[in-house]
Amino acid sequence: MKVAKRWWKLVLVAIVIIFLGMWGYQLIAVRGTFAPSRPVSEATGSALLVGTPNHRIAGRVYLTGTPDPVAPLVVVLHGDAPFVNPRYQYAFASDVAKAAPGTRVAALLRPGYGDPYGGKSDGDRGFSSGENYTPEVINDVADAIQDLKSQWGASSVILVGHSGGAAVTADVAALHPGLVQHAFLIGCPCDVPAFRQHMASAQWAPLWLLPVHTLSPLQTLDQMQRGTEVTAISGANDPITLPQYAQAYVAKAKAQGISASMIEIPGKGHEILNEPEIVGEVAKAARSFGDTRGDTGGKSSAPASN
Repeated sequence: MKVAKRWWKLVLVAIVIIFLGMWGYQLIAVRGTFAPSRPVSEATGSALLVGTPNHRIAGRVYLTGTPDPVAPLVVVLHGDAPFVNPRYQYAFASDVAKAAPGTRVAALLRPGYGDPYGGKSDGDRGFSSGENYTPEVINDVADAIQDLKSQWGASSVILVGHSGGAAVTADVAALHPGLVQHAFLIGCPCDVPAFRQHMASAQWAPLWLLPVHTLSPLQTLDQMQRGTEVTAISGANDPITLPQYAQAYVAKAKAQGISASMIEIPGKGHEILNEPEIVGEVAKAARSFGDTRGDTGGKSSAPASN
């Protein structure tokens, strides 16, 4: 009997060790630690590094043809990208640049993130659990955008974010008035507490239940300046960032007098940034900045220096 009890204790200890080992591995791997690298010769566009010391933001920029002095600066932010070092945002930026010739399109690596080509931003990327949309992250991204805007003499900014990058986009647009004229929120977890609770239930992962200092777009929206335009786009079948989060955000924005709209793409899920519909919407917005506009859009047709 004593021998049987001893074996049960050993089995229980082994199960606990295996569980803790698997969880520990997940916490390390989710940060892209084991993601494969790629030769820099495969990278497209031109590498960039902007921002202030110890808060540098890396990425790549794309331009088709000669810079248009009235074109906006388009900035793209990737999602939380668990287990990988993201590069899909570069393909999107390249496609937008081709569809809107003369427009500079900069795809940035969020703080702490690296890409497969050796590019890396300063900071801590977090654990892909909706906990890294912090004031520090928002300020670093905003500073990088301002740096690019100054370097290239852009008078207007279109900021495009996917998934967690959409949350950062919304927060930047709200907390840095006048910096962003048009925010595109693609698959946005705009209600972060609801999103994290949903993911905790879907993944049975305790990491989603830990207290965080993240900024939820649904709350920072209270500080958004009128004149900022918002376009939220979600896959109708998105099982991760449920469309209802963006719907609630857009409804609140409209109630505050902000120009906001919602697009749902039928039959699509979460990974939609590179869908032709989204490339087309962003490129159309970029091309429209050459038109004369009133104050309601917050956009100017005055030429900017290169």
